[in-house]
Amino acid sequence: MESDTDDTADVFQSNNPTAPVIPPSHISRIFSRLKRKKKKKKPAVPVYKLFSFASPLDIFLICIACICSAGIGAIQPASIIFFGSFVSNLTEQLSNPTDLLNATMPMILTYVYIGTASLVAAYIARACWIFTGENQTRRIRQKYMHSILRQDMSWFDKAGDGSLTTRLASDTQLIQDGISERFGDLITGFAQFVSGIVIAFSKGWQLAVIILAILPLMLGSVIVLGYYTTKLTLDAQASYADAGTVAEQVFAGIRTVYAFSLQKRFSERYDVELDKAKHAGVNRGKVVGFFFGLFVFILFCSYGLSLWYGSQLVVRGTLQGSTVLVVFFSMMMGSMALIQLPTSLVSISSASGAAYSIFETIHRVPSIDTDQSDGLAPDSIVGKVEFRHVLFHYPTRPNQTILRDLSLTIRPGMTVAFVGPSGSGKSTSVQLLQRFYDPVDGQILLDGNDIREYNPMWLRQNIGVVSQEPVLFNMSIRQNLIMGTYKQVTDQELKEACIKANCHSFITQLSQGYETLVGEQGGMLSGGQKQRIAIARAILKNPTILLLDEATSALDTQSERLVQHALDAVSKDRTTIVIAHRLSTIRNSDLIVVMDHGELAEQGTHEELLDKGGIYADLVSKQAIATERVDQHHHPSALEKEIEDPNELLYQEKKEVHQQQEQYKQQQQDSAFQVTIQKGTSISPTATVVQAENKDGYAPISDQHKEIDAYELKLKKMADKKKQMKKQRAPMLKVVRQMRPEWPLLGVGLLCSAISGATSPCYALAFSKVITLITSPNNVAAIAPGPFQGANLFAFFFFIIGIGAFVGHGGQLAIFNLAGERYTKRLRSEIFRAYMKQEIGFFDQSDNTVGALTSKLSIDAKNVNEMVTMVWGDVTQLIVTAIVGLIIAFSNSWLLTLIILCMAPFIISATNYESLIHRGFEDKTKRANQESGEVAGEAIKEIRTVVSLNRQKYFEDKYYKATERPHRLAMRKAYLSSIGYALLQGIMIYTNAVAFYAGVRLIMGKYIDFNQMFISMTAIMITARSVGRGSVFASTYAKAKYSAIASFEIIERHPTIDPDLEGIEPSQSTIRGDVGFENVGFSYPTRPDHQIFSGEFNMDTLAGQTVALVGPSGCGKSTTIGLLERWYDPFCGKVSLDDKDVRTFELHNLRSHMALVGQEPVLFDYSIGDNIRFGVCDDDSSSGNNNNGGGNIPSQADVEAAAKGSNIHDFINGLPDGYATRVGDKGSQLSGGQKQRIAIARALMRQPRLLLLDEATSALDSDSEKVVQEAIDAILVQGGRTTITIAHRLSTIQNAHLICVVKDGRVVEQGTHWDLLDLGGVYSQLVREQSLQAH
Repeated sequence: MESDTDDTADVFQSNNPTAPVIPPSHISRIFSRLKRKKKKKKPAVPVYKLFSFASPLDIFLICIACICSAGIGAIQPASIIFFGSFVSNLTEQLSNPTDLLNATMPMILTYVYIGTASLVAAYIARACWIFTGENQTRRIRQKYMHSILRQDMSWFDKAGDGSLTTRLASDTQLIQDGISERFGDLITGFAQFVSGIVIAFSKGWQLAVIILAILPLMLGSVIVLGYYTTKLTLDAQASYADAGTVAEQVFAGIRTVYAFSLQKRFSERYDVELDKAKHAGVNRGKVVGFFFGLFVFILFCSYGLSLWYGSQLVVRGTLQGSTVLVVFFSMMMGSMALIQLPTSLVSISSASGAAYSIFETIHRVPSIDTDQSDGLAPDSIVGKVEFRHVLFHYPTRPNQTILRDLSLTIRPGMTVAFVGPSGSGKSTSVQLLQRFYDPVDGQILLDGNDIREYNPMWLRQNIGVVSQEPVLFNMSIRQNLIMGTYKQVTDQELKEACIKANCHSFITQLSQGYETLVGEQGGMLSGGQKQRIAIARAILKNPTILLLDEATSALDTQSERLVQHALDAVSKDRTTIVIAHRLSTIRNSDLIVVMDHGELAEQGTHEELLDKGGIYADLVSKQAIATERVDQHHHPSALEKEIEDPNELLYQEKKEVHQQQEQYKQQQQDSAFQVTIQKGTSISPTATVVQAENKDGYAPISDQHKEIDAYELKLKKMADKKKQMKKQRAPMLKVVRQMRPEWPLLGVGLLCSAISGATSPCYALAFSKVITLITSPNNVAAIAPGPFQGANLFAFFFFIIGIGAFVGHGGQLAIFNLAGERYTKRLRSEIFRAYMKQEIGFFDQSDNTVGALTSKLSIDAKNVNEMVTMVWGDVTQLIVTAIVGLIIAFSNSWLLTLIILCMAPFIISATNYESLIHRGFEDKTKRANQESGEVAGEAIKEIRTVVSLNRQKYFEDKYYKATERPHRLAMRKAYLSSIGYALLQGIMIYTNAVAFYAGVRLIMGKYIDFNQMFISMTAIMITARSVGRGSVFASTYAKAKYSAIASFEIIERHPTIDPDLEGIEPSQSTIRGDVGFENVGFSYPTRPDHQIFSGEFNMDTLAGQTVALVGPSGCGKSTTIGLLERWYDPFCGKVSLDDKDVRTFELHNLRSHMALVGQEPVLFDYSIGDNIRFGVCDDDSSSGNNNNGGGNIPSQADVEAAAKGSNIHDFINGLPDGYATRVGDKGSQLSGGQKQRIAIARALMRQPRLLLLDEATSALDSDSEKVVQEAIDAILVQGGRTTITIAHRLSTIQNAHLICVVKDGRVVEQGTHWDLLDLGGVYSQLVREQSLQAH
């Protein structure tokens, strides 16, 4: 249950209803859930079906909770009857004080009994609601998780993994809110409403009718307030969402932002969006302040009118004074309960809506059902695969046919390669074979049987898959390896599989060996290492059919060779289907199948297809590397050298493992992966059983290694970080100083807070005066002797209090909101600018992901603002309430006040305990549920791997274990927070009983009279309740403190590469373009012990040359670009431009002479024209570099010229909106080749002296690569600039002026393509590996 229900309860009800105190800070929470009503109405389940997953015990406890909740609601108005009887008996016996105690004692004891009943009923109800709600929700989450992992792939294509993870975390929380405490609050509120109305009309319908007539006015003001709160909150959120999108794009493309010096432009765009958000927030504050002030004004006026009319009824003799008291309280209690009901109703309505899609998924039976136990499951298969007239289109794209009449027979033991352009249906055929989908028409046969006849899990267990992006889960290497096996695995078998996959050597060199955690998405390992572990996993599975989907395309040549050797070994004696873009990897296949637009266009061996001169031959020509000069013979000694022995490659890798260990250790520190891992079974020739089968026949993960849980480690890291922040002091003075422009507003806001704080004690005084007047026996004439006397005067006093409440509450809300919005805008802008000043190494840290930074920017500034604007106002209100209340109480009876104050610690403690425990558990439980959702998110995100490994059950169990912590928290909340809730219900009634008893004894002793007793009692009760609510501010302050520490940490952080430092600023015309690296040493800040360059990297590039860097991954090719752009600085040596150290340049000026085109082009969600214009430097960052002659705003002609230069102009003109077409988030509306050419156009707009091309074509298919390469070649032909290009595909750089081969952190070879071939060294080896010439 969220906190707003408690806030509403505090506002609208108490066992002493003399407390109409409404903290203005709670108004947004009170109505926060109403915003869901604005959303388009969606299907919902009936309320009773929300409890579909309740066990018999849950149903029994729910029935008990319903009875107790109804009892709590009914008791409160009922207690007023006894209160009225007490007042009546007391006033009647005032003439005979000696019998006063005997006359009132039964009523006092009745109050004690009612308090006890309330306390017990409240504890039982609250504990039962939390207990049953948690049990049902955990059951729902488990069944939902099971159902998700059971679904077929077509369902996932429509659902989207992000929305599924969100539903698992958020929507189930909505269901829990609706079926636990909120449901109880609904019953309590309804019972209180009915009970109050019934009692009021039965005791005095004449007054009840008047109060009922006022009710629509109060209800109307609440509805209008809720409507505008919702509408304007949504407007403000939508406005900030646009600003958040700008920030997210900057963080996601931070290297591009820095490379093109776009900080100022995005800062200005961010400020524009923030300005919209500020105006929306200010409007919300004004409107909500006005309507909330209007509500409390109507409330106090209604009190005045009701009590005035009640006094008139007493004067006429229609009702007794005590009856007026009972009717007034009963009607007000019932009315406030009615106003409170929509909050609970919206929660239950939201739960019904959220449950619809979740329950629908739980009950959905997929067409390809892994839960089915029937189907063929022979002991073994031969491996003959046949496609018969297969027709297929994806369910999400029914009009786009992927496979058209595909017919192909694959004999057992064959290695068959599928090639063809992107979208031709290669990967689709592999997915059909795994039964991720079923053909629309035709059949796929395995050993003569339609694969639909086989049991799906058995089928997938006999198929091994190794994909382009190997999926490793966030667990140890050992656990990853045995994920796919269904039998007992010994250490010896584990070792043999890893030796075959060429990964045993590097695993044993790691500090933790097979127990090494691989990190999220295998991030602790290189691409080649991950790929080989995935191959070892497939070997352990020992499948009859092996599917290799682009298994080496993302690797550098050295890694590819190691992986290819492993694949060649594992492919023997089994049916293997290979998909590849790099044709050099499949030239020795038994059969090569060429796909084109879903049809089988050609098939045959490599040589046969070359002879045909068709599609395959064309693909080969695109990837060909010249190995002979025209009219010259090639050099066998250089080119026909045999591929290095795999053992040599492994030995070379072994030398690098020490550096990888250091990198691993450093990342352990970054990610707080600091655990002591128990020593497991070592790999030895002696076979010991590592695994045991579970009841499903699949090997569970070894229990002896279960302590390696990355999820638990992450929780530990977060807890440690929070513990450190708790020790730091809140930077309150810094915040106050930053808010100097808002000081006048804060002063007025504090004055309004003081006024609103004084209204409650003043109300208590006026109320008490009226009650004592109308309940005094034989004193009717004194009730209203004149127009501004007696009850008439105090009724007018209520009107004055209403005006004060309107000014105080309304002003506090509006003014603090205005000050807060102004400051939030400034602070967000300052934090955003501070982020954009940081060096790239800052963004490399594991804590500074795109999501984390965007979230901090959104939340932290708002929390810091609340440290002053919310906490100060509410604390001021609380202090004034306490001071005024105590003054009124002590001035009437210091003795009774002291006696009642003895109960105040209990009231404050009960309120404080309930608030802290409940909110604390609530926040922790919700956060824990969201964190446990990460475990599910990993399985959902990689669902294809989970399904192909048949590991659904494992991830279900892992998720169940991850939910254990939030489940325990919720159970503790059920038992502990319910104590506070129960005490809160009972303690107020007990306090009334103590006050009544003490008051009677003091009246009997003639220390005080009835008037003094009633005023003191009412004033002190309101004050104690208000002070108790102060714990709410503590939680707000704590959040604000953590956010403030984090915010000022980044604002005051000095980047290691400061963009504000002055330096030389040469103009564009004076830059030649000479580039030099001299004895450069470098390691990345996040991996200081892993040296990329050890001080031996030297390279010189003359102006106007095209220089290509080649070499294995991790050798430092891309690092050179980072050093030139000054994303990083070397720890030794010098990087120079025109013989000047790049560190002597003004940073923006340095980057203005360069332009970058990366492997993954970063486009921003603006128009194509805007993205191209981003290539032009800002005024303040070019310093004499004017690219356009007439200022820095390029003309449309300039943009089109750049587009023509990058071979994209015709495509853009063909779009409906031309250059105004938005590219979508991350350029999602464009293909890879189109994005790349726009990125090239952006680089051309800069007219750079230095062009940097980092793997500009490696991520593209052959067709797209050809178009992009033509654009790059055209640029290179123009000349006039220095170009540094990095490539894995050597065919793209064979015409470079200079080719530098980088290895082990230095240039080992350099020269032209032909020079290096003649040398017969590393480069010629790389050429041979990628050569497609038939020999």
